[in-house]
Amino acid sequence: MQLKFAFKASVEKDNDAARDHTHEVLELVYFIEGSGETTIEKKTYAVQNNCFCVMPANVIHNQISETTITSICLGISGSGLESSQGLWVDSTGDIKTCLQNLMDELATQKIGYSIVADGYLLAAIGLVKRAIKENVPQDRKQAIVARALHIIDEKAGNLSIEDIAGQLFVSKDYLRHLFVHYTGQSPMRTIVQTRIENAQKLLANPDLTVACVAEMCGFDNPYYFSRMFKNVTGKSPSEYRRR
Repeated sequence: MQLKFAFKASVEKDNDAARDHTHEVLELVYFIEGSGETTIEKKTYAVQNNCFCVMPANVIHNQISETTITSICLGISGSGLESSQGLWVDSTGDIKTCLQNLMDELATQKIGYSIVADGYLLAAIGLVKRAIKENVPQDRKQAIVARALHIIDEKAGNLSIEDIAGQLFVSKDYLRHLFVHYTGQSPMRTIVQTRIENAQKLLANPDLTVACVAEMCGFDNPYYFSRMFKNVTGKSPSEYRRR
């Protein structure tokens, strides 16, 4: 694997610097911030921070900026990404960290920088392949919702919308928009439902009081917990336990 070019680009709104073009090697573009669209061989994708796209050699692509878009652009040969054309999500932020470290090494050129840079490049490509595999067959927006649902389930609902948005590197409003579009309900409703489902399991343990179950499920107020529980199940926690 060999790095053919590497640079950080900032394209302002309505700037045509990223009009239709191709490269002789595969290009990996990581979007650090900004929003817009990128078209790869006539297929258009929505661009937002913390996503990346792969354009194989000689594939026509362009970029339209709704806001100023800052990105890291790499030309790479022998990466093994040639069959992964498209746009993907870096849900963990690990790829971004690797690429920023790579660019820092290339910029400072300290002793041994070429070896260190090769290491960061190799790690970044490995993480890119992992992210692509985890995203298939979903598009970028569906992948964000799927990842959010996984996080909610993993934490049994004991987290906030802010926590989820922070882990996925998206805004709270954008996350709410995607949730409503793909699931038909808000992320908060999903969180509450997940907490209640966990509460139903915990109520099967007679040694736990209702107040204790409420606290374990992320409700500070047991009365609010009882109201939410009844809204979801049709019964109060005590009625559910007796049944």
